[in-house]
Amino acid sequence: MPWATLLKIAVEVVVLAALVYAFLRFLQDTRGSGVMRGFVFALIILGAVFLVAVEMLGLEHLAYIADQGLPLLLITLVVVFQPEIRQALVRLGESRLLRRGSRRRSQRSGVAVEVSQAAERLARRGLGGLILIEREEGIAGFAEGATAIDAQVSAALLVSIFFKDAPLHDGAVIVRAGRIAAAGCLLPLSENPNLPRALGTRHRAAVGATEETDAVAVVVSEETQRIAIVMRGRIEEDVTPERLRALLETDEVAVEPSAAGAEHA
Repeated sequence: MPWATLLKIAVEVVVLAALVYAFLRFLQDTRGSGVMRGFVFALIILGAVFLVAVEMLGLEHLAYIADQGLPLLLITLVVVFQPEIRQALVRLGESRLLRRGSRRRSQRSGVAVEVSQAAERLARRGLGGLILIEREEGIAGFAEGATAIDAQVSAALLVSIFFKDAPLHDGAVIVRAGRIAAAGCLLPLSENPNLPRALGTRHRAAVGATEETDAVAVVVSEETQRIAIVMRGRIEEDVTPERLRALLETDEVAVEPSAAGAEHA
């Protein structure tokens, strides 16, 4: 095969990869971004292998099929990922704060202090609460249809939101970029059949949201007055405020599933 042809193929692959990367960045704040990334990554690998094979072996019929099938594939992607694309369009005009270096660590530490204090106060007063904290993967899609707040994270504000007579106390609070982004958010309940029946709606919602993203969920049980932390669907229950703060300040949360959480870890 001529070097010019190989160079042309390489340029096409690079351009395609750049376009796909830009598209995934566009979708990064949606709930289905993880699935979309995996799907597109596999598609790129298979497509690159297919393209090289067609060019090297001169498979004209397969090349024709690929040319005719590409528009159909694009239409299929739009249909399948319509909710994620719609959510991304909603977020298109919102700038995302860069969280790097010391500023990011300081921001995370401040959130950890306020959230741990709020959880302690809620537990002491017998109030339930659910706080979802964004990490690397976007969770803006969970805030769709909720009440936008955009306020500095503070224990006092979090406690007031989850007060029994407050209109937003039943939903979840979403924390993004060191700020309370929304309240009254409805999170997807986990469909894991192995979850203990004793887990309430807040715990199931925390598991469901953290199964889809790398977000960290803090749950305060109204019945048991205990604090739990959830990540990647794994629950550590009866967490002390000190341990909660330490876990939230780390880059990688490593929860230790309790007896209830271990059943579905």
